[in-house]
Amino acid sequence: MAKSEIMGEKLRFAVIGCGRIGTRRINALKKLDAEVAYIVDTVEPHVARLAREVGCDYSTGFHEAVKRNDVDCVIVATPNKFHAPITIEALKNRKHVLCEKPLARNPWEARAMVEAALKNGVFLKTGSNLRYFSNVRKAKELFDARAIGEPLFMRGWIGHDIMKWTGYRSGEPKPWFLDKDLMGGGTLLDNGVHILDLFRWFLGDFKSCFGYAQTLRLPIEAEDNGWGLFKAEDGRTAFVQCSWMEWSGYMYMEIYGTDGCVYVDNRRNLSKTVLGDREGTQQIFDYSTEPPRSYEVELKDYIQAIKEGQQPLASGYDGMKAVEMVHGIYESSRTGRIVDLT
Repeated sequence: MAKSEIMGEKLRFAVIGCGRIGTRRINALKKLDAEVAYIVDTVEPHVARLAREVGCDYSTGFHEAVKRNDVDCVIVATPNKFHAPITIEALKNRKHVLCEKPLARNPWEARAMVEAALKNGVFLKTGSNLRYFSNVRKAKELFDARAIGEPLFMRGWIGHDIMKWTGYRSGEPKPWFLDKDLMGGGTLLDNGVHILDLFRWFLGDFKSCFGYAQTLRLPIEAEDNGWGLFKAEDGRTAFVQCSWMEWSGYMYMEIYGTDGCVYVDNRRNLSKTVLGDREGTQQIFDYSTEPPRSYEVELKDYIQAIKEGQQPLASGYDGMKAVEMVHGIYESSRTGRIVDLT
């Protein structure tokens, strides 16, 4: 779709998957210069009620949504197993797509999605709302301004209490998050892609990784805890830990440079950025009282990029690289070896 075809008009969206994240996307779109034209969910009473509230058409299958002439962009917010087939069909119908993270269950699905976007001349974006946290954006601003000098290494952890988040109780049918076929992996693929995307956003690509994934407690096939160490061509490193038993959630990250460091603190209900120098002086930027707006800000940026004919960030390629990094940890854990990511 050319820039001139949509400039000055409202972009029209189809949202496929109206669970927790899909509904957040719908609510964010309603606050922006956009139109929700169509929604899809397999639970008909739920999607019918939501369609009445939004004032749009709906269905329980995605095929019509990706073919409609009154749809410019598609948001895919389904279980991970369906990301690739829905996204690829939408791209073939020349719809721009925002697919929630992880972009796919594995690198092969992700690469097929990126190739489909290139082949059909449309934009594929990976949902990466952490890039739009106020404290993360402040950290990136400080980093780009070389407030910490030359970057040296990063480390961080991310996770949550998956049992509390899904409401799962022992003996009940497992939610799709705990189904390896639907999910594709565990906490590394769920939480890890977020922070790995941030690692690449700050430091660029990595050439190798060593990692370990294991299931400590949860009744699942995939990992509930994982660790990964990544090394770039120039020697810079990044370390991540992910857990589905992170009782205090959600994310904490540090970036160290030759002249100082930046801390990104999203533990519990905090949202802070701390800039420190080598003498121990700190500047604190506290966004903890701000209402959460990352989905709204991300979609606003996405809409602007599409109207200007520019690739939105994080791109499909960025999402693919994060999935490759996760699978590098999986391979390293399986073989006990350093894995080449190049």
